[in-house]
Amino acid sequence: MAELSRESLLKLGARFRDDLYGGAAIVMAAMTPIIIGGLAYGAEVGGWELTKRQVQNAADVAAYAAGTQIRSGEANDVAELAAETVAESSGYKGGADGLTLERPPSSAPLAADGTDPNGDNSYVYVTLTQTAPRTFTKFFSANGDVTFTSAALAKIESGRPACVLALHPSASGAISTGGSTNVDLNGCDIAANSISSTAITATGNGSSVTADCISAVGNVSVNSTYNLDCAAPIANGPKTADPYAGVPMPTAGDCDLTYTAAQFTQNGNPSTPGTGQSNKTLCYSGAAWNFNRTINLASNNTYVLFNTHATQTATFGTSGNRTVSGTNVNVILIGKWNVSFNGSTSLALTARTTGTYKGLALVGDRAHAVDIDISGNNVGKIVGAIYSPNSESNVTYTGSSTAYSSGQCTQVIGGTVTFWGNSSMSTDCANSGTTAIMAGQSIKIVG
Repeated sequence: MAELSRESLLKLGARFRDDLYGGAAIVMAAMTPIIIGGLAYGAEVGGWELTKRQVQNAADVAAYAAGTQIRSGEANDVAELAAETVAESSGYKGGADGLTLERPPSSAPLAADGTDPNGDNSYVYVTLTQTAPRTFTKFFSANGDVTFTSAALAKIESGRPACVLALHPSASGAISTGGSTNVDLNGCDIAANSISSTAITATGNGSSVTADCISAVGNVSVNSTYNLDCAAPIANGPKTADPYAGVPMPTAGDCDLTYTAAQFTQNGNPSTPGTGQSNKTLCYSGAAWNFNRTINLASNNTYVLFNTHATQTATFGTSGNRTVSGTNVNVILIGKWNVSFNGSTSLALTARTTGTYKGLALVGDRAHAVDIDISGNNVGKIVGAIYSPNSESNVTYTGSSTAYSSGQCTQVIGGTVTFWGNSSMSTDCANSGTTAIMAGQSIKIVG
């Protein structure tokens, strides 16, 4: 075969160059795999961006949902479950293993306003992580999965200070008035966690309650009884957290010293339990309790009264003109109890401002409905919280005709709360050791 000369090869090349028949097809055939690959790559990467946005949206709503649970006083595990449920409804597919909730945050970035949220219980930080398998891009990466991580920071903010809180979830008249009530609560709110359409009511003729505002998870049924600084009662509001929900009820193992019931009620006349003791948890146990004399409690102690009777309810209260009094003390009732100070009897307690039970003056057992009736002509006063957290308990409270010192206040927390008689309650708690009751708090995504 004759060899092609240089001139022949140049002529063939020129002819191929100038040939308009089939050249485009050849080029297209060569470029098609590249074009299809580019489209596939772009579609997959675009899908990643969509998934990333979806996970971020899920993180935002999850943090908000967790914030609503924290605002209501729920524990972190309940908040985490709420966050997971809401995130999954928004398209998140990472499951519980891919969700991390921090409250207070420990690894969160600064909030939008530059505040460091780490270590602050008013923030909750949620991180979501989920993976997706690669398709076309797996040919260019040793990693078979793509990981998407998004986070959101929510803050529980604002809120109104309350001094009265009813914890029952559904009672009608969870907050109510009785008799010719005249109560002055200037400087604080009244809050009810009941979903009832009549969660807060006014039943007493000629009653008057002055407060900054009233709010309920359900509705309110009030008239001119309530004189409010806010424009209108707040109905269908958020649940208000019990500020003492995390305080444990004492057990026998917490006692520094143990005594009989008679050593509390009959230790002299007047009875003086705790004499010679200070900064101790003093426990008194018995099935029979006879409060027939004045009782003066030694200061700086926590008094725990165990009613050991299986069926009978003991009564903490006196008769006649007798009093029970103590300064810098806690009185905690465990078992079946009710509290009765009415008529001419008097209860005067000032809560301890340090320790496990700081701010708690009179406490009813969380496991039993301890009704508290302090509705007499009470010349004493309670400084700190009257706290009976069982939802079936009722607190009937008149308040005090005795002036408070600066920084002294009273909080009333029960399953239901009834105001009775004429009184005023100080709302300046600066020196009372109490934990604030915050009603009507809002949730905001801040990072």
